[in-house]
Amino acid sequence: MGVLAAGMANADDIPFFISRDVPDYRALMTLREADGPTNTYLRSVVHHRGWTRVEEQSDRGTGVSYGNFFDNVLLSTWKAPDDEDVTSMTITKVAQLRRGIRVKNTKEAGTAIHPAGEACKWWEVIDKPELKGAYGPFSYSCLSSDGIEVATKELIKRKEPSGETQVVRLERTSVAESEVRPPKRLFDPAFWLKPLRNYPNRPANLPDFSARMIGDRSEKRVLRHYPWRFEEERSEDGRTVFSVWNMLDDQRLTVGYSKNERHFEAHRSSVDLRPSSNLIEIGIGPTDLKKSDRYLGESCAWFEVTHLADAGTSECLTPDGVALKVEFSSWLGPDEIYTAVELKRRPVELKEMIPPAELIDPSSWGFTVSD
Repeated sequence: MGVLAAGMANADDIPFFISRDVPDYRALMTLREADGPTNTYLRSVVHHRGWTRVEEQSDRGTGVSYGNFFDNVLLSTWKAPDDEDVTSMTITKVAQLRRGIRVKNTKEAGTAIHPAGEACKWWEVIDKPELKGAYGPFSYSCLSSDGIEVATKELIKRKEPSGETQVVRLERTSVAESEVRPPKRLFDPAFWLKPLRNYPNRPANLPDFSARMIGDRSEKRVLRHYPWRFEEERSEDGRTVFSVWNMLDDQRLTVGYSKNERHFEAHRSSVDLRPSSNLIEIGIGPTDLKKSDRYLGESCAWFEVTHLADAGTSECLTPDGVALKVEFSSWLGPDEIYTAVELKRRPVELKEMIPPAELIDPSSWGFTVSD
């Protein structure tokens, strides 16, 4: 049995490595999903000095991931078949040996196979065992003698197949660094926040404003510039999140960090192809709770703005849509109440809503980008 000191946050999207000295290579693999042998797609893998680019194509779209297994950083993008460019991205970077994400150990899980003529040895990758429970899925990786992942499989209850990959072509060859670099535009807020269409003039009852709100365990800064909204949340435990989103279309950007993890999420939909969930919510409208209050010398009326099976949010809104108090409840965690302590109705520029540059810069995530 072997023991690894590397984090395991990225095993589902880039290959599993047992050492850092894996040679450069290119691989073409077949990927069979859990719901049947007919759902088989191609997976291309390019590796250079610890950095890997993985592309998977299916009838649902194309996913491309860039990452470094031992540095615990992963960038994943998605593009649907009819999209002209990438429409969503997530980046995660986790601390080494974070509880519940690290590899606790690996062990041989079977005899060697020979995909594309490559002898390999199976290893069981034990990842997040306290979350997977007794049924799994349990992940396995088959490594060649020089550490290249040539096959993977997932099993339920350690015996029922739940998906697999297998190499069909493998070349040990030099790979240029540019081939494992993500595109520069993915780190540009303008790429994600570029208007998707011409928006109507700002309604008179939705003026720009800036506000500061104090909660039980955190503090928020809120900005609005129709149709954009921005929130900066700083918690007592050190967690900080910057979010900017479009109130009319499904378009958003979020960057956050805590003691053990950093994340960057961005999304921009095609308006013509996918109606916005936000538009649906606006069409339905909030529920009037038939009660009012007064904060900062202003009157506000209470509305239930979201109601889900496991969470809900109520806000006390002024006539021009400024929340002076917010109550968030959830079965999954502690409730939170925010109260406005400062409010200014003033012009707000979109550039004020962009998260700090040092949180978006690709080098801060460990990436070198390509044009």
